[in-house]
Amino acid sequence: MDHNQPRPAAGSAAGVGFKERRALRHVVDEVALLSPQRRIRIEVRLRNVSTLGFMAECDEAVRIGSYVSLDVPGIGPVKAQVRWQIGPRLGGMFLDPISLECCEWAAVGAGTPFSQ
Repeated sequence: MDHNQPRPAAGSAAGVGFKERRALRHVVDEVALLSPQRRIRIEVRLRNVSTLGFMAECDEAVRIGSYVSLDVPGIGPVKAQVRWQIGPRLGGMFLDPISLECCEWAAVGAGTPFSQ
């Protein structure tokens, strides 16, 4: 496989089954609560958020693939799936997209957008 070749566009014949997961992310530095189980709440520091997911840091190990609830300030609990964790950093994908306009950080303009 030639890694220098661009990826096929989603929906093209060569890209059947390929789903683009990237969305505009906003850099944040906010504390939130992550609930991997009903009785456990872990304090995490959100580092970036998009309409589709988040990246956070915490001292706890969270099982990759587990379903969690992230308490997003201004929105409330949002269901997500943990997709990866490397050291203290973890990434999650929201089960349903969220509106960043409702987030408290967006209301005060704290987030700086970036794309990747």
